[in-house]
Amino acid sequence: MKYLFLLGLAGVGLACGGQTSETGDAGDAGLDVTVNDAPSMDAPSDVTVIPDVTVPPEDAGPEPPPPPDGGTPTTNVYTFAVDTVFLGEATRNGTLSNTAWKDYGYDIDGLVTTSQSTNVCTLYQGAPKSNQADGTGGIDNAWGAVLLPILQTAASQPTPSKTESQVIDAGGWTLQIQVTGLSDDPQQSAVGLTSQLFVSGSYGGTPTFDTSTNWPVLSTSVHDGATIASGSTVQFSSSYVSNGTFVSGPGPNPLTLTFTFGGVTLPLTIHHAVFTFDHVDHADAAYGTISGVVDTDEFVAAMQAVAGNISTSLCGAAFDGIADQIRQAQDILLDGTNTANVACDAISIGLGFTAKLVANPTTVVQAPPPSPDPCGG
Repeated sequence: MKYLFLLGLAGVGLACGGQTSETGDAGDAGLDVTVNDAPSMDAPSDVTVIPDVTVPPEDAGPEPPPPPDGGTPTTNVYTFAVDTVFLGEATRNGTLSNTAWKDYGYDIDGLVTTSQSTNVCTLYQGAPKSNQADGTGGIDNAWGAVLLPILQTAASQPTPSKTESQVIDAGGWTLQIQVTGLSDDPQQSAVGLTSQLFVSGSYGGTPTFDTSTNWPVLSTSVHDGATIASGSTVQFSSSYVSNGTFVSGPGPNPLTLTFTFGGVTLPLTIHHAVFTFDHVDHADAAYGTISGVVDTDEFVAAMQAVAGNISTSLCGAAFDGIADQIRQAQDILLDGTNTANVACDAISIGLGFTAKLVANPTTVVQAPPPSPDPCGG
């Protein structure tokens, strides 16, 4: 069973036909609205092309509505483990491009924004107007456009997607996506499905990413901290599948992932997530996108807690400049809307990944304690 995954933001601004621009036309606004035609630079010899397959264009629009005729879900429970991540500096075939971020994510706020737009929230002081510009078809991804280059430079890590994917492939961590109610029918329509996301730490070996892979779940990812049966802390109770496209529906809790930059583990919490995927066969991988918003104050605090592990010169007031750079990436409101004359307080984010069908997890392991803060925070 193979699937194509698409994760997006639930809620405001995702109704069909909700995209707008000040000119009324994305092309007139000077946006690059053709997927995968962005200028790119050749990948260096040490960049692994992952995976080496042809990927269909992303759908920047909203998720499909529930099937009008309903339908009954199955009792099947399937789990998919992420094996590759794309953070925004490279296309899905591994080619480095400073515009690759434009094709990861969704149009969260229902606007097609350019650097000249005035119908959006007010940027942080000192931020260039280019920081509010959208990607392909209105995709909101200030993470990839503004923050990722800063992290790449600070950590001297030009290919973070490759580095992080190697950590996953070696069994360092993964995100497991579990769905109840799918059938093997690529055109299935049904309501009443459920889904949940599990964050997993070390596999304890090298995973094969097949149905023999039973990846333990972190204790912080389940309600009672001890058992899979208690359920994930990130659940979606109103999921459905329409003509083969699965839609999770909105979930009440944020999703926290951890990435490594310059040997330092950085938690990244994504709010208001909803994920969808289609029954599509693409070689041995399932392709997806995570889209949502990052609470700026929350991310600044997370960065400050680990900054001293990068360099103790970043302790105290020295971190203030970094905090300002993070806040300058703000392009949206925390609830996913975008309103003029209101200060932006969140950062849109879009990430790519591939995932493979694995065994349903059965064990929970204790989450490791956070690294000590050399700054004494």
